[in-house]
Amino acid sequence: MLNNRQDFHTRRDFENPAVFSINRVEPHTRWGAYASEADAAGCTPGSSRYMLSLNGAYRFRLYDSPEAVDDFYREDYDDAAFCDITVPSNWEVEGHGEPIYTNVTYPFQSDELGHALIEAESGKPPVPNPPLIPRANPTGCYRRAFDVPEHFAGRRVFVRFEGVETAYYLWINGQPAGFAKDSKLPSEFDITELVRPGKNLMALEVLRFADSTYMEDQDYWYLSGIYRDAWLISKPESHIFDIKANVDADPVLRIGRAECDVRVSRVPGYADNSVRVRLYDAAGKLVAQGESRVRRSAEYRTDRNPSAATARVTLEVIDAALWTPETPALYSLTATLVAPDGRELDFESCRIGFKRVDIASGILRLNGRRLVLYGVNRHEHCLEHGRAVPLEHLRRELLEMKRMNINAIRTCHYPDSPRFYDLCDEIGLLVICECDLETHGVAGQLSHDPAYAPAYVDRAMRMAVNYKNHACIYSWSLGNESGCGANHAAMYGFIKEYDPTRLCQYEAGVPGPNQSDIRGNMYATYENILRMLADPYDDRPIVLVEYLYQIRSSGGGMARFDELVNTYPRFQGGFIWDWQDKCLTATAPDGSHYAGYGGDFGESFVEDNLKTGAPPFMTNNGIVLADLTWKPVAYEVKEAYAPVRIVRPPRSSGWQTAQPFERYLVINRCLTRHLHEYAATAYLREDGVIVAEQPFDLPELAPLASTEVEFSFDHERKPGCEYGLEISIRDRTDGYEVARPAFALESGLTRIVDKTAASPAGAQPAALNVRREGAAVAVSGDGYGTRFEVNFDSATGALTGYRYGDVDYLAGGLPCFDRPYTGLDADKGWGWYDTYAKLRGAKLTLQRFDVLAADYGVVVDVDYALEGVAVSNASIRYTVWPCGTLRVDFRAHIDKSVGGVPRAGIEFTVPAGFEDLRYFAHGPNQSYSDMMMAGAPGVYDSTVEAQHFPFNPPSECGGHEDARWLALSRADGRTLRVRGLSRFHFDAHHNTVADYQRARHEHELKRRPETYLHIDAAHEGIGSNMAWSTAIDSRAWLSGGDFAVSFTLAAE
Repeated sequence: MLNNRQDFHTRRDFENPAVFSINRVEPHTRWGAYASEADAAGCTPGSSRYMLSLNGAYRFRLYDSPEAVDDFYREDYDDAAFCDITVPSNWEVEGHGEPIYTNVTYPFQSDELGHALIEAESGKPPVPNPPLIPRANPTGCYRRAFDVPEHFAGRRVFVRFEGVETAYYLWINGQPAGFAKDSKLPSEFDITELVRPGKNLMALEVLRFADSTYMEDQDYWYLSGIYRDAWLISKPESHIFDIKANVDADPVLRIGRAECDVRVSRVPGYADNSVRVRLYDAAGKLVAQGESRVRRSAEYRTDRNPSAATARVTLEVIDAALWTPETPALYSLTATLVAPDGRELDFESCRIGFKRVDIASGILRLNGRRLVLYGVNRHEHCLEHGRAVPLEHLRRELLEMKRMNINAIRTCHYPDSPRFYDLCDEIGLLVICECDLETHGVAGQLSHDPAYAPAYVDRAMRMAVNYKNHACIYSWSLGNESGCGANHAAMYGFIKEYDPTRLCQYEAGVPGPNQSDIRGNMYATYENILRMLADPYDDRPIVLVEYLYQIRSSGGGMARFDELVNTYPRFQGGFIWDWQDKCLTATAPDGSHYAGYGGDFGESFVEDNLKTGAPPFMTNNGIVLADLTWKPVAYEVKEAYAPVRIVRPPRSSGWQTAQPFERYLVINRCLTRHLHEYAATAYLREDGVIVAEQPFDLPELAPLASTEVEFSFDHERKPGCEYGLEISIRDRTDGYEVARPAFALESGLTRIVDKTAASPAGAQPAALNVRREGAAVAVSGDGYGTRFEVNFDSATGALTGYRYGDVDYLAGGLPCFDRPYTGLDADKGWGWYDTYAKLRGAKLTLQRFDVLAADYGVVVDVDYALEGVAVSNASIRYTVWPCGTLRVDFRAHIDKSVGGVPRAGIEFTVPAGFEDLRYFAHGPNQSYSDMMMAGAPGVYDSTVEAQHFPFNPPSECGGHEDARWLALSRADGRTLRVRGLSRFHFDAHHNTVADYQRARHEHELKRRPETYLHIDAAHEGIGSNMAWSTAIDSRAWLSGGDFAVSFTLAAE
């Protein structure tokens, strides 16, 4: 029995990597402590009368350090100075202390020099000093009274904490009960000898930092407390301790096999008992059973604990339903401990799924078929509750993933709560279960240190033992960004021996086959992936554990992912970084709430972006916002991850564009579902408007097969019209649209825009007048009976006004080469920030302003030099036609030495009131040259406000590629129409580029009444190129050169 935490060891437990726990019960499959086999068959832990929730109200006090803590654990202690707190929760989220976000750096203050920090080299910044931790170590103390009910009498009593961050001591009725580290896995303590019938007192001392903090540096908030469920559990003296179901499936014969090792408590007479195992299908039908006597565990190679006894029962199911993400078939496995006289002593259960995961000839397979991971990384997080994620929020997350065609999750960078695995089993999501290990701030130092080997292996062992029976887990991960050393090889060795039915993988430090079954590189570029595929010395499957890094507005290049998946069998997908923005609710000066990130909570420590390259908003890496709203990239992901893909076949297949039908290649990417389980409807667009639709039956097509199909419409195609095809593919079971690919029809002709304005029959416009008053120049006319005027400033070259009748349509126009920040240039010190700064800081210097009269109108020529940018210039020719229409010709040359051009075009200011937006371009979501898998060219109705997307921080958004025309209208019908003489990129917002760049939060971006309309000759892609956000596909990169666009502006 423990006495006092100061007396445990000469080194403090929380600064001793050799001490991971004291009195902790060995890991095992989660108990349900059921009262009968019928109850156990339901597989619902927490439903039994022998398993009571310890969630709810606790008394709480936060101390500055463990040294400041008094004897709060005593039963007679007066806790009047404590307050109430809800468990589960993080105390920082509940208003105690400060949340701290870092990506790499440990949040240790400079005054820790000589303890948690050490001066390793004279004159250089101090470095972390593991295993020592800060002396300023916030320590939360919890007290809670609980009842031990009468029906617990004569049984063992355990307390279970599913997640406590970071390390903690436990007292029961004033007596020491245990100590634990590893904040992301359950810990249990046998408190039978410490409790009494009726009222009892539980007390916990939770330390924010421990030596284990060095192994939990996971690009996330430092949050503390009892943040997952807590339980009081009762088991009989002779009880089932663990169930290990080694599951396999023969995918050809459809035979499921489960080799069940059931461990029992080692009490006198344990070997006289037997274990009965039964298996029920989803309908509750008994499909297999067996019974075996309990024998000595020493006879079993795979059992690591010689102090317990084991019974082995092997079950087989003929015509088994196999588990896949598409068909998550689960069976309920019950285990009953039976005494020699037939009495049933204890009941436990778990759900299992029959599946086989293997690698054959360099191909990762599930049930004998090539597996592609359409994955995402997920941190355990909730905007309002931090790590204490409510079950309803978790379920919604997973369902949103399924809607996005995601089939796999990597639990970055630690195991998630037990409820997560239950739901993934049920909903059908594959999981990489990752060990609670990342040492980013000290690189691979600890991975090579033998002193940390036991802690590394303990974390891997407890992860695998706790979650081994979950069907959703196809691979174990040894952690993240911790270098690569002997300690990882030791982890790999244990896991592969303990569980040969799954993969084991790791990503950092180029791990070899003794540390990873796959090549799981992070942020490999397209070119690097091709090199890996061509490597003759390593044929392991390639699955990117992180790719398509999200920050600000990111996510270009998903078409490359689609290409690789469809072309190279050994490229088997990846996991996007990451799922949701990990904001916490913050309070603005006016009392309103907003989604806050690092630095928004008055923290005493904020990571230095310029030193680490980690801006404080690096928490916000999701493809959904913190409230789970889909970001624009989510629609790209949905299309790229679609279970059914339709592409144009290569021309060698023989299809001809002159035929009255179109041929396409349909690819069924499902593992188990046939193509006829989906319905399809084809839509024909004429000049952007849907003019015909036709449902059709997809062919009978087996999983992972492809075939060519024809689409034809009984619709006359008019000369001079542009035609496009969209195909909606819906799941017949619920009608949900899983994909909507779009194609330009090559048999259609691109419309040629008339470059002259049409005039009313018999009408002739009046002559134009040019008036100069100082720098102001006005070109006016009567058009077709309606007075108009176009204004310029000859000192700046700016178009300053366009008035038609009594309405002002434009109030400004100048060349623009800048845009709001993206993932390419997210912050100072990030990626292309300094490169783009060359243009961002360039001053437009007027070189020429000429007004010329011509037969067809008045021409205003404006030339600019870009001051500070080598050999770069821009020019705009405005041609004012007598009818009142303006033709605009923009030209620019940017020297390639600049290195990157965000955009090249003109920014116009449109007066307030022109809110309605109608356009013919790639929509309806935003589109950029490397972000066009989702959506289609079409005519869409929207508003200027709807073009804004609330990225956090505000970022580039709302762009549309391949625009043909657009119209901005007022409520009274007055309209400004832009028609392209060539295709262009546009966006329209109620804020300037500078507004977006200044605002660090959405509530700081105050809308202006006017609209800022950009018409671009070229707009650089959004970046990522499947890799880090600063990568960009060469096809979407604007390095410099010549840019041109022509269009007309007309008032209606």
